[in-house]
Formats: sequence, C-alpha cells, structure tokens
Amino acid sequence: MLLRQCVFLTMICLSLITRGNKAVENRVLLQGFYWESFQSRNNTDGMRWYQLVRSKADQIRSADFDLIWLPPPSYAGEKSAGYNPKEYYNLNNSYGSEKEQEALLRTLNDYGIDPIADIVINHRDGSTGWAAFQNPTWGTNAITQSDEAFNNPASEVVNTPLGERGGSEEQIDYAPGRLTYAYDSYRDIDHNNAEVRRDIIRFLGILKSMGYKGWRYDMVHGYHAKWVALYNKETNPSFSVGEYDWDRQGEQRGWIMASNFGTEKYSSVFDFSTWRYLRENINHPVALYGPDGKGFGLIADRTDGINWAKWAVTFVENHDTGEREGRPPGHDEDSVENNHEVRMAYAYILSHPGLPSVFWKHYFDWGEQLQDTIDDLIQARKRAGVHAESKVHFQNNAKERGVYAAAIEGDNNKMLLIRIGGTDTQWHPEHSGYMDCRLMARGENWKVWILN
Repeated sequence: MLLRQCVFLTMICLSLITRGNKAVENRVLLQGFYWESFQSRNNTDGMRWYQLVRSKADQIRSADFDLIWLPPPSYAGEKSAGYNPKEYYNLNNSYGSEKEQEALLRTLNDYGIDPIADIVINHRDGSTGWAAFQNPTWGTNAITQSDEAFNNPASEVVNTPLGERGGSEEQIDYAPGRLTYAYDSYRDIDHNNAEVRRDIIRFLGILKSMGYKGWRYDMVHGYHAKWVALYNKETNPSFSVGEYDWDRQGEQRGWIMASNFGTEKYSSVFDFSTWRYLRENINHPVALYGPDGKGFGLIADRTDGINWAKWAVTFVENHDTGEREGRPPGHDEDSVENNHEVRMAYAYILSHPGLPSVFWKHYFDWGEQLQDTIDDLIQARKRAGVHAESKVHFQNNAKERGVYAAAIEGDNNKMLLIRIGGTDTQWHPEHSGYMDCRLMARGENWKVWILN
C-alpha cells in the first residue's frame, strides 16, 4: 500500500487515431457492472464480481472493447454498491478484496483494455456516524456548511459552529444563478479545502498505481468542473467522463469547457439527451432525424460552432437508468431474447458520433442474439473508422418514405450506412447512389452496411 501511494504506473498509449494534427476519439466503452453486481455471490458463476469480470477479460478484448468502466473501488460498508464511500484508501469492498481488484486490473491491462474507476468524491459517508471520516481522516471543515448533518438532531455534528464547517456550495458560471447540487443522502464535500484536494489526488494516485487508467466522475453537478480539471491535470487519465445532471444539456456544454486540464484536453460527459430521446422515439423512425431534421442530443449539438459530439458518451442503459432491484424496468420487455428495441438502439449509438458505451447486462446477460449484434456493430464501426466526431449525412429520400437512414463518415475512406424502420424496398443504400455496400449487421426493421 505504501509503495502504491508514491509510485504511478507508466501510462499506455491512448487508443486514438490521428487525422493530421488532430486526435480523434474512436474507442468503445463497456460498463463493467450493474447495480446488483455488489451482490456478486448470487451470480450463476458463484464468483465475486472482480473475479467474474477477470474471467471474461479475453472475451471483452475479443469483442474489441477499448475501455471498461468498473464500480467504485473503495470500502463503503459490508453490502454496498459503493456510492457511499466510507474509506477511500481501503480497497476491499463488496465487489471483492483488494487483491482480487488488483488481479483484475493487471489482467485487463495485459489485454490492452483501459480500466476506468468510478470516482465518488461529491459526497462521503461516515465510518461510524454521520461525519466520522477515517482513512483519510477529515474534520467537519471538509463538509459544506449547509449540509443537513449540521441541522439534523440525529447527527453527532448537529449545530457545529459555522467557523468549524467547510465553505458554501459553489457558484457555477456554467449554470448562472445556481449553486452546485446539495446531495441530502450523505455529506457534501468541500473541494475548496486544500486537505480534501490533497487526499483526493493521493487517492487517485493509489488507484493509478494499481492499474486504473482513467476516471468516471460521479455526480459532477455537485462540485465545480475546475476541480475535475485539477484532478485530471495531476493524474493525466487516458479517459475522463462526468455524470452531470441528466436534463441540463446546456450546462453540460459549460461543464465540459470548464473541465479543461490542458490545451484542448476536456472531460467527456454522459449524453443523457440522446439516451432519453432514443427511449422515447426508437419505434418512430422519422423522429430520429430530430426535431429540426439535424439530429438530436449532445451528439448533434453545434452550439457556438463546436461539434459537442467529441465529448459525448452515448449509451442505451446504465446502472442507474436500467432495471434494478426495487425499481421498475427502464422500458417494457416482452422477453430479453426478443427485445428488438434494444438492438435498434445499439445499432444507432454504435453507428453514430460520440463514444458509445455498452451495458454489461445487455452484453452478457440478455442472450447470444443481442451479444452477436453488438459484436457485429462494433466491428462495423471500427472497420469503417467511425469516431466521436464523424459527420452524419441524413437521407431525405428515406425520410419521405417513413424510415430513418443515414450515412456516417469514417476515417478509413469508408462509410457506415444505417436504416431504422421499414424494409429494403423503402430504403437501401443503392437508392442514394451507394452501390458497393456490404451488410454488416441486421435485426427486425433495421440494417447496417459498410461502403467498400
């Protein structure tokens, strides 16, 4: 442990392609867990979660995933998904032991897959009480001054004098008139506190020395993006993405710009706008052209002349949005084997701009048909050279016939073509003059081709 606190592993090269002097994001992410994964003893393999993921590393590499987003790495209690971290430096958790976590990271790195840690630093849970912080030890001055712990009689720190509390929730210039979000379940952390920042950087250093290559920041609407910029500058991750408030696309753009940790080095953000729009419209092909006929979500956003798709992480579901214990399903399901809506949604995100993320349950638990479809779509994307900033050419002749079709430019002098809805009679690449196309993936009412 002491050695890891001062030794960082050398970063491996990013899986990026270069166009001129411009680095282009062409990777695909696998979310390597779901909400119930911490109950891993209950899975059919009988393994703890880190062991299970490690056993599938070869398959993950064969599928051509470049990044894997792993669950929160720290101790958060005996049975916890990890989003209430108690001891940052204690890396034994409900997903497995510290040694099992290290073994998983070592295997993933051996396969050339970048492990991404889920970083929960917006808030923290006490080891025994509301604010009994250990490993590292923090006092009440690490907690924002308006936190509920200071007003709730059940808390051991109720009525703590203002002078012994941290600062206020922060003003955020990318959300004028609003403060950073105050989370009422656990203690909100004051990142203006130099001791807090020092210990977070130390924590990230420990994770990096274990083999993590990048960060997924949880609930970044709870603290200023400048702190993400600082933490990334100090640790130089190969990938960084933030979970910003789900329905605030304009603020997400501002957050991206404020997260700059070097010349043109910004953190990505989850594209909740695209996720929500797909959920509502995947069965309405013409709607997929977008409200103004120019697409939808952050991947179609061109505000201020910027292609925001460069920093958009697209997804069909994740651990928060999908079905989980105690919550209703994210969408109606006749059966996991026959849910063609999910396959259509993957056909969309894996053929379009942004950095696509695949949900573990969909890939490993929803049957071979969906897994094979995702495999075929990833291969089609990579063979065509489609990347986060690829240009989309909407096919209006398909729109006139009630289906969605688009040609997406790749970087290998190739092009990916997609139709959602209808049949080849309504639209086929030849209808738009694309005469030498090879079918790469298909499902009920959709197809993806590559232009040779």
